Amino acid sequence: MLKQFVGLSSPKTKSLKLLYSLVRKLGPVRINTLTELTGYKHVTCARLLDELVQEGLIYDSGIGESSGGRKPLMYVINPDKYCLIGVEITSLYTTVLLLDLKINIIDVEKLKMESHCTGEYTLNFVTRCVNELLDKHNIPKDKLLGIGVGVIDSIDKESGAIINSHLFPAGGWDHLNIVDYLQQQNATHVFLDNGTNLAALAEYRNNYWNKTDNLIFVSSDMGIRCGTILQGRLVSNKNEMADAFGHVIVDVHGRLCSCGSYGCLQAYSSLPAIRNEVVHRLKRGNFSSLQEKVNDVEDIDFHHILNALEQEDPLCLEVVKDAAYYFGIGLSNLIFLMRPDIVICGGTLVPKPLFYEVAYETALNRLMHYPNSNVQIIKSTTAYNIVAQGAGCMVLDYFTEELLT
Repeated sequence: MLKQFVGLSSPKTKSLKLLYSLVRKLGPVRINTLTELTGYKHVTCARLLDELVQEGLIYDSGIGESSGGRKPLMYVINPDKYCLIGVEITSLYTTVLLLDLKINIIDVEKLKMESHCTGEYTLNFVTRCVNELLDKHNIPKDKLLGIGVGVIDSIDKESGAIINSHLFPAGGWDHLNIVDYLQQQNATHVFLDNGTNLAALAEYRNNYWNKTDNLIFVSSDMGIRCGTILQGRLVSNKNEMADAFGHVIVDVHGRLCSCGSYGCLQAYSSLPAIRNEVVHRLKRGNFSSLQEKVNDVEDIDFHHILNALEQEDPLCLEVVKDAAYYFGIGLSNLIFLMRPDIVICGGTLVPKPLFYEVAYETALNRLMHYPNSNVQIIKSTTAYNIVAQGAGCMVLDYFTEELLT
């Protein structure tokens, strides 16, 4: 039935879609709450909910508390009725998740992006994972609602291609229409969006849907990006400016950025900036365990640095601490401007030692001038999979989201 919710539909189908969306958001939820929100008569609402139950889309959770009579029905969605595939493609890893309808991760596959991982190789890996994951969990192909893809790098939504793919270790990405390629191979709906937007969407849907309508997700990775939920909706526009946060100036007399300006946050707190600073300090005579890993310091890559951070290499920790300080400055500037209720920090660097802690303290110190702001700065709950979860969420939203009018 979910697949019937898309496109031109009857008033009854629209009502079913709206009720499903509300149960998805609010569940466990009573029929009285749903009648208040929709304005439907109790008997009408009950009949529609029963139809959703008969289709296996929702069910009574059995957790309603009785006030003396029969326990009230408390509806929740059935997460196993269909499944979703969420994909994240970055220059470091490609992640493929099998998800249920509550965006819970059923299984995961990852590909480390190396010199053989061309565009077609990577998309073929995704297709292979889709088939293997469905087979492994005995899920028929017609139970797959679609594939969502999040790409951290800038994308051209019209052509379905990555705009700047120079950071990928292998070629074959230019002019490669990700959507068309995966649709032809998998015969299902495929959706593509900016990864940071999808991370914001996943955090909002999974954890904060009933707490706030104003949320920002910030990411420190190959680039510095942010995604925004405003009044309960993902803020998106035709202009590809998801990396604009990385070009906020944190030092007007600072380092030269790739954009041509000086002192951009990108030039201090991104993985490429950290890598450049580590190499620079090694050339100046600083010691690091990284010197044992390579013959030439110029051969040090992002994976070397991330592993060294896990091993608490002193030089890498020092560089990351500086990067986190500037990230905290940029974060406080963003909060001053946007005034969100919640800021969620994600990306490859956040789970590593020091980065989140230093950025958090720096931002809080700069916010002390506004003691009543009450903004929460929170670490992402699933930093390594949140974009792929959001990609799956994008698929489900396509079928189920209906606005109250």
